[in-house]
Amino acid sequence: MSTPAGPPPPSQPPSPPARVPWALRRERAIDRAIFVLCRTLVRCLPFRCIRALGFAVGEARFRLNVRERPRIQRELESLLGRPAGDPATRALLRTAYRTSDAAVFEILKMFDRPQPVDMLLRHTDVAGLDTLRTALEAGRGAILLAGHSGNGALLVVRLAAAGIPVSVVYHQARMMDKALFEDGLRFYDVEAIEANTGLQAYGRMLGALRRNQVVFMMADQGVKKLKDGSVMRFLGKDMPMPHGPAQLARHARAPVLSVSALDFQPTWRFEIRPAVPLDPGGSVGDDMATLLRTTEQDVLRHPQLWSWHHRRWRYFPLADDTAAARG
Repeated sequence: MSTPAGPPPPSQPPSPPARVPWALRRERAIDRAIFVLCRTLVRCLPFRCIRALGFAVGEARFRLNVRERPRIQRELESLLGRPAGDPATRALLRTAYRTSDAAVFEILKMFDRPQPVDMLLRHTDVAGLDTLRTALEAGRGAILLAGHSGNGALLVVRLAAAGIPVSVVYHQARMMDKALFEDGLRFYDVEAIEANTGLQAYGRMLGALRRNQVVFMMADQGVKKLKDGSVMRFLGKDMPMPHGPAQLARHARAPVLSVSALDFQPTWRFEIRPAVPLDPGGSVGDDMATLLRTTEQDVLRHPQLWSWHHRRWRYFPLADDTAAARG
């Protein structure tokens, strides 16, 4: 005779969500406060004054960051093969602080309130538009791969004003307003694709390429979780990097063209280079390594324009063989 079944055991309550560490909450709160302050500042000034504001803030951050800046300089000296305490490397890093903050403030001004397009076009010059148009003639769209050098938003506005349809892939930062990029890009007839939405974002990128449009994305964004990419060497450091650009290029059979920032005076200058040759027999990882090397070469041609002090690079240690090369 079977024993009657009793009542089912009580289900375990779901585990509470992990608490965000206090230090991280504080860092996010500070980042958000800085963002609100910066947004307030740019609203008070015309666009022509924003660059000077960014230079001033970058100069202050360069001088006040006495805890991390010396380490960043030492790592940069190792990467560039320069002696310790090299004054040229210090000057290069100082310029990087200044130009990076100038670009951030200009982008914030552009996306916070619409600016006259003809005025914006006077602040940038782009070589290689014919190269991009030629790549689009195949009808598969084109991926425009850039690094965090200079005001890339001005480059995108230049493309849209030239009649080249373009979509921009961006990562939504916690400190920024949710609609900042989406609404800001819409001011200039540019589609915004939030990378944080995963497969939905990938589908939108693929759709844009199939409509023979340009997809503008960053090669040096990095990923937070290793499962979202793989560890690759970039600018002397081993860090988790995404496979997205290479996977997208394979899926759409679209060419990948690199963008190089050349200068910031008197205006931002960019160059669109021919399509990066990828090995048809290689893996997605091989393709991504090739694209990263291309972006790395672009950065090292004009290192004073890249944001060395950003967490995407400074949080990782130099690879052993990079550090050993110092001697």
